Amino acid sequence: MTTLFRTLLALLFIIGGMYSCADHRLADITPGSSQTRLRVKSLTLELPDNKAKVSAFTYDAQGKLNQIKTYQTPDSTVSELEYSSYTFDSQNRLTQLQHTAVLYPRGSQPNRFEQYQYFYNAAGQISGINYLNGFSVSMSYNAANQLVGSSSYFAISGLTLRRSESYTFTSANLTTWASESNIPSRGGVDPIVTSTTTYTHDNNVNPFYGVFVIPSPYPNGFVNLQFGGGSPNTYYGGIDNVITLSKNNVLTLNTTSTLTSLGGSSTSTTSTSYEYEYNAAKLPITRTTTTGGSVTERLHYEYESY
Repeated sequence: MTTLFRTLLALLFIIGGMYSCADHRLADITPGSSQTRLRVKSLTLELPDNKAKVSAFTYDAQGKLNQIKTYQTPDSTVSELEYSSYTFDSQNRLTQLQHTAVLYPRGSQPNRFEQYQYFYNAAGQISGINYLNGFSVSMSYNAANQLVGSSSYFAISGLTLRRSESYTFTSANLTTWASESNIPSRGGVDPIVTSTTTYTHDNNVNPFYGVFVIPSPYPNGFVNLQFGGGSPNTYYGGIDNVITLSKNNVLTLNTTSTLTSLGGSSTSTTSTSYEYEYNAAKLPITRTTTTGGSVTERLHYEYESY
């Protein structure tokens, strides 16, 4: 398998999930719960050796999320510093996220940079998302303003990868996501990857239900598939995370993928579960992620009144 083929194959499992709430005309600009007037103050990712990565949120006078500063505890001087800056249009719609990582030791390497851009249709729904290094996604909706389909595009080394996706909602939660992708080849029949993911949810408040993209700490993100594989891999939203599509918190996701080529087909399955602790407002205060029987992430949420 060539490096290019591996890169394209990796991309197929990256470019599918993304976006925001099903009805994009009424964007929520403050992550948290508007009913209880609680908003996210910080997210803290547990690390080995009693360390942690803290993402501290700041808001403007209108309550819009305008910056996240990410640093390591207990000593922020011996690790990278990260800054996420948000831009909104005159209708309070998210139009851009710029995420910069200042690496450690300071000045030893160039800063890392990634950028998301959001575009809207006449109805105020998200029509497309662009990621700095070549991802392009466009969306389609039904009469109920729910996201029903999307198409993804990426070009590399003269080859073009395309992917079509469909979405099924139960009430306000995404319950099934299906996709079909081609792996472009130079001659012959392009291999095809089909994938179906099913989701279950709790009955509590997803604090990031809406048009949000919340980066997870470096080295996640900062992907340039011109030079290799990878995933932007956010906490919430963006182009590889559909958790923001559901009003409630995702409990499980199960994915079945099949690769079909001239040589036959092969199928793989993955399962991920999320366990939560909640506060009195039914907002998560801890999320533990388990994949393949192993804990892969533990995230803590802090809120403030506004």
